Amino acid sequence: MALRIIDIVHIPELHTRFLAGENGGGREVLWAHVCEQENPTRWLGEGDLLMTSGIGIPTAPQAQRHYLQSLHQSKLAGLMIGENMQAPTGLDALLETANDLDFPVLMTHYGVPFASVAKTLVSAGHQEAFERHQAVARICTSARLAIEGLPLEALLQRLQDDIAAPLYLIDAKTLTTQSGGYSPLPPEIARVLTERPLRFTEKNPLMSRYALPDGEIFAIAIPSRTDCVLLAHQDNCHVIDYSLLHYLCAVIAISLERLHVDNERRLRVGSELLDDLLNYRLTAVQAHARLQAFDLDLANACLCLVPNAGKISESGNPFLDNSNIPVLSRSQGKETLLLLPEEHLHTVQHRLNSTMGCSKAVGHCERFGEACQEARLALAHAGAQSVLVRYDEIGRSEPWLPQTLDEAAHTFHSVLGAIADHDARNGTRLLHTLKIFLESNRSWQKAARALHIHKSTLTYRIGRIEALSKRSCDNTADVTVLWLAIQAGKMLAHPALSPKNQPSTQNINSP
Repeated sequence: MALRIIDIVHIPELHTRFLAGENGGGREVLWAHVCEQENPTRWLGEGDLLMTSGIGIPTAPQAQRHYLQSLHQSKLAGLMIGENMQAPTGLDALLETANDLDFPVLMTHYGVPFASVAKTLVSAGHQEAFERHQAVARICTSARLAIEGLPLEALLQRLQDDIAAPLYLIDAKTLTTQSGGYSPLPPEIARVLTERPLRFTEKNPLMSRYALPDGEIFAIAIPSRTDCVLLAHQDNCHVIDYSLLHYLCAVIAISLERLHVDNERRLRVGSELLDDLLNYRLTAVQAHARLQAFDLDLANACLCLVPNAGKISESGNPFLDNSNIPVLSRSQGKETLLLLPEEHLHTVQHRLNSTMGCSKAVGHCERFGEACQEARLALAHAGAQSVLVRYDEIGRSEPWLPQTLDEAAHTFHSVLGAIADHDARNGTRLLHTLKIFLESNRSWQKAARALHIHKSTLTYRIGRIEALSKRSCDNTADVTVLWLAIQAGKMLAHPALSPKNQPSTQNINSP
């Protein structure tokens, strides 16, 4: 960082003091040069400190005002006058104008050579370059460690030490920190980011600045991950080199990409393991050994069902990136199955911001089919009022739905058993047709479009459904019973009623 006028005043060996314009002491001095001409702005420009014995300073008050105004308009850093040299005895007009414009006017002791001031600036520039070189070297070392696998939290701590400023890696939407145990976002910073939300698009800059009482915040989007933002807190006593922040972002991007690749592999392997468990391809010993690699124990792990699978995928899992939560996930059509410890259920549901149905603890491998149906039954009871429902807690919301798998099986078979048997014998899709018809609020045209059939075909199918079930789709009571039976079939994961490719690990005829 370049020296400021106030820094020059504070250097004891330069014996320099303010004559006027002290409020402009924060101006940076890029260079200092002696000029005794009447119009020094022909040779000096922005950021230059004019040093003079006073020969070029006019004596007339109006001329002094014009002289100082020209220095200010040319954006010089300030004016330094040698004490007891050749300056006019009356400088009142010059100093008055300097105070009006906050333009620094300094007086330097007679015994201090102007060359000493220039050498001080050169030394400061060398020191700044040296410190910047050292900072870049430290950041390069951190980059190497990131490539070698240094954890994100440890990397952030190193980078924070490299630039001597607090760093926070956050999610731009939720303002939550991206690493497990790293420092939470201070309330004051969270407040200013809430008042002016982070937005990084093609039309918005990749860096934003936020004023704080004790300094400011630099917010920079991480390359290739605009949802991830680096915050650097600059206080009033320490200025952060802007270019160093971009080096930091590049290093963090390397670490995030490595984590993303590792997470992608882990998700893929975990998805395959969950599929093997659901389809009973592993012995208990094999399952225990493979689950240990994911820090999972079936004794306290639940099987959970999430309806909006777009939030979790096997090719990239934003919610699981940089997370220490042990979990297996597998997308099935429009739903996702999760296997995770009981203590993390609420955390995962909150991060996914979705309804979730959870089984009891799986316990052992032979119980996966039952656990899958428990999760489905719990999900059927989830809603706006109860976003996370566990199987052993159902009944607190939507008590009109079946409360157990036995009740669901009884409801389904007593109401829709004849239709299910007819579909099985003849290869028809009457159950699926009834589901779409009811979900379309009994709109003939909407249901026919959804089924890709003619309205007359739909009329025939509904007639067969009414004949087999002995219930009318024009009667409210009958429609209510049919709808409840459809929900029971969904809980049992009947192939005709569940999302496409939904796992069916237990026979529909068993509870």
